[in-house]
This record gives sequence, structure tokens and C-alpha cells, in this order.
Amino acid sequence: MTRDELIALLETPDPLRAADLAGVVPGAPVTYSRAPSPASWLRDGNIEEPIDAHRAAHAAGTPSEAIVRYGAGVPAAHTIDRLIALAELAGESELLRAVSPAPAEGNADRPGSWGVEDLVVIGIARYLLPSGTQVRPDWAHLGAAASQIAVAFGATDWQLPEDDTTDVEWLVGAVGYRAVPR
Repeated sequence: MTRDELIALLETPDPLRAADLAGVVPGAPVTYSRAPSPASWLRDGNIEEPIDAHRAAHAAGTPSEAIVRYGAGVPAAHTIDRLIALAELAGESELLRAVSPAPAEGNADRPGSWGVEDLVVIGIARYLLPSGTQVRPDWAHLGAAASQIAVAFGATDWQLPEDDTTDVEWLVGAVGYRAVPR
């Protein structure tokens, strides 16, 4: 798909098209962890670090994890352009470990995102990123149920809070996938 077609898909979310685009294989593994990634890695916090910061980390041999904002107040073109740039970066280096689409904070007029939009962004991310880069839904914002559904749209990894007691093996197995601790 072209950049403009991806922007249009995000602006007028079509979850079935996004799921088809992701090319998900039922029964595939979903990796998960309750422990944070190593402190030595470059990890975007609540803000998107510049692509050049990730590129510099990779040049130094340091893995990274990136976020991609979408939803209220974030233009669809920004989200798509960042995903395209991260896909290009992942093609240059195998050190981009995960990309986490994260909804914007929102405001009184509109929440940060809505369910269909969340799933469409996951599907587009899986379509654009190489298979070696994990697509990780934002568990804190989406919760267990939406993260479970996100697997059908290309999510391949979950980062749960350390104190979360969700039975991951049951949640993943219930939708026909395999839970694999990382």
C-alpha cells in the first residue's frame, strides 16, 4: 500500500482491511514479559524519541524500543510517517526490538483513541514492520481485552506491568495462539 492509502485507512478506520493487511497467522507465538526491557536499551517513554536517536543507538550496538502516537490530536500522516521511518530503520538494523502504538492522551471532546482505531494502527504497524520487530499494544491504555483482540491484528508481544496478575497463557490460548515468555 502507498503512504496515502495507509493514511486513508487510518483516517477512516476499516478493521477488516487492517486485519487482512497484517497477514496474521493463527497459532503464532505471542511473547510477553512483566519485567521491563534492559535499562541499557533506548526506550521511548511517554514521548516519541527522534528516529535519529534510535539510529544512533543502533550504530553504537544498543537495541531500542519505540512508541508511535496516534489518535486525538495526532494527524494520521504523522503516525504513518513515523511507522514508515521505523520500518526503514528496522530494515537497516535488527536492533529495533519493538514498536508500541500508543494512543494520545485525548481531551474533553474525544478520548485518546477508540477501539477500531487501536486495532487499525496495530494492523498497519504489523504490515509495515519486518517480522523480527515486535508489535506491542500499549497494555496500560488498552488493557487485557483489547490487547488480546490486537493479536488478531498483528500484535506479537505484550509488556505487562510487573504487578499485573493476568493469566497470559489462558488469555493468549483462548484466541488460538501460543504464549511464550521472553
